[in-house]
Amino acid sequence: MLALLVVCCIIIYGMVMIFLPRNYHTELEGQVTSDFYDLVDILEQNGWEASSDSLLEFSMMNNASVEISDDIGNSLFSVNYADMEKMDSSAPSMSCSATFLQNGQTYHLFANASLVAVSQSYDILLKLIPLIAAVILLISIIGAVICSRYYSKPLVGISNVAKRMTTLDMTWKCDVRRRDEIGVLAASLNEMSQQLSNALDSLQAANEQLQQDIEREREQEKQRVDFFTSVSHELKTPIAIIKGQLEGMIHQVGPYKDRDTYLRRCLKTTNDMEALVKEILSAARMGGSDFHLERTDLDISQMLRKVCQQFRGRMEDKEMELRMDIQPAFHYAGDGRLIEKVFTNVIGNAVAYSPVGATVTVSLQNGIFFVENSGIHIDEEDLKQIFTPFYRVDKSRNRNSGGSGLGLYITKTILDHHGIQHSMVNTEDGVRFTAFLR
Repeated sequence: MLALLVVCCIIIYGMVMIFLPRNYHTELEGQVTSDFYDLVDILEQNGWEASSDSLLEFSMMNNASVEISDDIGNSLFSVNYADMEKMDSSAPSMSCSATFLQNGQTYHLFANASLVAVSQSYDILLKLIPLIAAVILLISIIGAVICSRYYSKPLVGISNVAKRMTTLDMTWKCDVRRRDEIGVLAASLNEMSQQLSNALDSLQAANEQLQQDIEREREQEKQRVDFFTSVSHELKTPIAIIKGQLEGMIHQVGPYKDRDTYLRRCLKTTNDMEALVKEILSAARMGGSDFHLERTDLDISQMLRKVCQQFRGRMEDKEMELRMDIQPAFHYAGDGRLIEKVFTNVIGNAVAYSPVGATVTVSLQNGIFFVENSGIHIDEEDLKQIFTPFYRVDKSRNRNSGGSGLGLYITKTILDHHGIQHSMVNTEDGVRFTAFLR
């Protein structure tokens, strides 16, 4: 910017040095010519003898020499205020001549004007070059600083913001409030920054969702592996029992000679395996991605009373007390077969794992369903894994004291498919299972 201003000023001053003397020269020639013909008119009117003052004035004003002569060339009058000998020979000059009549006599008027002012003006311009150069430099520096602050500084700020944007830092904004092209550029950059920030936020959210999906898939894969490992372990024991009993009966070893007794035991073990396989297939089917609920309008109150009646016989055998607090005609849109299985599993577990003489409370009020059995508590570590497939609080895994460990896992899967929140906690009197049918 400084160099551009210096060059522009030099060009302008050079044009002044070229065209000012030429224009001044033309103006002076026009002035001398006009004054000369005015002088001729005065001489024709008054005569040259009476017009000496006008001749002197013309000579002084135009720095000229004036001469009047007759027809035969005799010099009658001359005046010279231009000392031609002392003047610079290179100074421009101009000559004028005319004739005029006086008393019937013809006279000749000659004038030679020195245009020394033209060369003087050029010399003055040359002498002013150092001063003008200093002024040009000062003006250029001031102009460059002003232009830099007005144009360059905002551009530097915009450039810095653009550099930060290359590092995906979209928190910076161009603080440029202008209506020119720089303002439009800053506004466009701010708009682009906002759009990129929104896109990055969307990508970040999508990436987090993808990470969650990947983690969920890994967890599901781990659960599938654990599930099949547990299945193989659960089936291995009854198969080994049946195999051992059959071999004993085939070879008639010891007590296995009583085949009828051990065939009944094999049948019981086979029935247990059949029930286990059904539970495994049910859990696997509900855990699949193609599982769909068949929702209908259900009378939960009636269904819950029906399930409670199914366990009255077992509860009487264990001298247990059943307390029901079920509101009438509560309806819920769900899969009736699966919801009934949830009630069966939860109430069945409460009956199975409660001691003799315990109290089982079944409540349904305002969509909050809970079952609480007294006289027993579950360790906190066991509560954390109570819904894990094949997990049993009884570490001996005795079938006579516990089931397959799939009941609560199936219950959790059914409730998750319905979007029902649930929990299992210890209370002061026992253990409570709660589900929110809302």
